[in-house]
Amino acid sequence: MLPLALWVLAVAGQMPANVATVPAPGPYFALTFDAHERTEGAKELLALLRERGVRATLFVTGTFAARHPEILRLAAAAGHEIGNHTYHHPHLTTWATTGRHDTLPTMTRERLQEELTRTAEAITAAIGRPPAPLWRAPYGEHNAEIRGWAAELGLLHVDWTRAGRASLDALDWVEDPQARNYLSAEAMARRLLHFEERTGVPLAGSIVLMHLGSGRTTPPLLEALPIFLDETDRRGLRPLPVGELLRRASTASAAGR
Repeated sequence: MLPLALWVLAVAGQMPANVATVPAPGPYFALTFDAHERTEGAKELLALLRERGVRATLFVTGTFAARHPEILRLAAAAGHEIGNHTYHHPHLTTWATTGRHDTLPTMTRERLQEELTRTAEAITAAIGRPPAPLWRAPYGEHNAEIRGWAAELGLLHVDWTRAGRASLDALDWVEDPQARNYLSAEAMARRLLHFEERTGVPLAGSIVLMHLGSGRTTPPLLEALPIFLDETDRRGLRPLPVGELLRRASTASAAGR
């Protein structure tokens, strides 16, 4: 749980309603994993994180929590932060058809809040405690109105780091080898590691998007993640859950006043 003071700042408009990077956290970044339908490789990935001593933030849907509570319990027991990813993973905006993030007419305040509330209940039933007060919109589709509806439930939206058309999305969700954005495991690692060089946006304070399960024959993160973590270790960077990254930044900000 984030400090109450952090939520006071968010409500007062002194914190961004959409967290995509965290300023001044020290030599740390956030590793995040979305979980919805796929479970292939999930337990192996959690084992890999445990062996590396890495804690991350998992944004899980309510359907994932209800269908795979044993995976969620493994994650919680390992110290991973569990966030909300809605119940059914619906589209929230018109991005797919218009290229704009206008709220879909079918996505009302009541429907979104039901999606988030049901997910929190499913996560609580699975791990025995409420999730962290963090959420991530499916497909990265959100706007100020949608984030405001979630904020009424005490939830802060967590995006991933972007710079123009570049982003810290590993693209591990792309399953079709013929797709333009399909990457090998090594290429995924390179994509993330070269982000700072390409954009000038530092990895320190960044938020990386990956996925807990994979529909590919060989889950690519089992190879890509060690490459990425070996290099970030070499650079003196350490992954943390989003909540801890925010706490460190908040502490640093208070100390600098």
